[in-house]
Amino acid sequence: MTRASIQLEESTMTSPPADDRSDERSVVPRVDSAAHWIELFTQALGAGHYAALARLVEFIHPEYTGVQPRTPDVVGRASLLALFARVYALVPDLRGQVLHANIYDGGVYIEARLSGTLGGRRMTWKTCDRFWFEDGLVKGRVTYFDPLDLLASVAGRPRAWRRWWRSGLGPPSRRISKRVDPRSRNLRTQADT
Repeated sequence: MTRASIQLEESTMTSPPADDRSDERSVVPRVDSAAHWIELFTQALGAGHYAALARLVEFIHPEYTGVQPRTPDVVGRASLLALFARVYALVPDLRGQVLHANIYDGGVYIEARLSGTLGGRRMTWKTCDRFWFEDGLVKGRVTYFDPLDLLASVAGRPRAWRRWWRSGLGPPSRRISKRVDPRSRNLRTQADT
């Protein structure tokens, strides 16, 4: 056995005392590379539940910004978790399959097919996310897809209307105008200005 494998075995056999968690809090997970992020994203998206995507937040930069169609911009980790919660409230069995990924200098494009049940019927759509990194964390994301297909799915399925309304995703024109200052395109409320 090598010295490294012995140290690994010793570290896995012993656990720190329950009240000494200072070392655990100081460890910040990092995205080692764009390929590492593709692997993490593929696993989380394919799991088909909110908790899997929520675990990705530990790899998100505190100053993260996300832009997606028909919803306010996401600023920070808490806002990203809130978006995940709204999406999974609308489509609880949402899951995705990564179709293609393209690494570029500083980031990655990931094309995926998303599917889930809305109003008792399956629906699918394609999306493309552009991620970029800073300090080993995901600093931002821009999502590209045609939201009209999703809106048509909601409109054509009366059983989905209540779930859509309760998810916080609709109707966009009323909900967004109350929460977002359109001049700044962020989640700052107009009362804060």
